[in-house]
Amino acid sequence: MAKPLSSEEIDSLIQATKNADRLTRLQVFTLATSGLIDVVDGAFVVTGKGQRALKRHARQAALDANVPVVAEAALAILDTNDRMCNHREIWNAVGRDKFSRDEVLDSLRALREEGILETVKLSGNNFQVFWRRGAAAPAVAAPAAVVEAADGEVAEA
Repeated sequence: MAKPLSSEEIDSLIQATKNADRLTRLQVFTLATSGLIDVVDGAFVVTGKGQRALKRHARQAALDANVPVVAEAALAILDTNDRMCNHREIWNAVGRDKFSRDEVLDSLRALREEGILETVKLSGNNFQVFWRRGAAAPAVAAPAAVVEAADGEVAEA
């Protein structure tokens, strides 16, 4: 896995993509020694390594924004500890037009790493993976107990 870039390196790299002439000498030195920019025909250009780093940063920023939305939808669907669902239910809940399938799956995997969700495979088929609440998920409120009255009426306790 690639070494994560510092926030200063990310900011400098973003600035290099917009206007490399405004980089300070320290920024140029830092980016050049990391192999993120290079000089071509007397001008600074972002290298392939730098472009991959920018894509990785954008993907992580999108994941950080998507995880809370997906977590809220997943925990609303998984309202009991025994309830299981597939990713499609969660994808429909967050909005298929707002999120791609991969964004939802990446968010679900991040929630699984945190222990909020866990996966269950009921068979050897990889397409039958279900999600349920994990050990780190917030506790589920107990449903209100229904008590049957003596005269046959239903009353909530």
